[in-house]
Amino acid sequence: MNAVNVTTIICPDCGAELPPTAEMCQRCGSSTAKAPASESKENAKHLINRPWVLVVLILHVGFLGIPVYWKTKYSLNTRLFMVIASIVYTVVAVAFIVIMLQWLIRLITGG
Repeated sequence: MNAVNVTTIICPDCGAELPPTAEMCQRCGSSTAKAPASESKENAKHLINRPWVLVVLILHVGFLGIPVYWKTKYSLNTRLFMVIASIVYTVVAVAFIVIMLQWLIRLITGG
């Protein structure tokens, strides 16, 4: 294995170049050490609170994601809206699929 001479490291939060021995970023104050597993779990919890992630979940998971929607840090009204929206979306999506399959079967069978 070849040795590599590191002249700088990059801050994981702000992207600043730091000396290789730096334990904290001079610009943002974050730690340059690898995040422990508990921090990565905390980051995953923060990810679920982003609106675009919830929209993707509603569109791809539908009402099966209700337990996930309920664990977010949004207000009760917002969480209820997400649950209702996911149920309505799932019902409409399933109805659309059924209607399209019926149309396709009629088209194939000539009936």
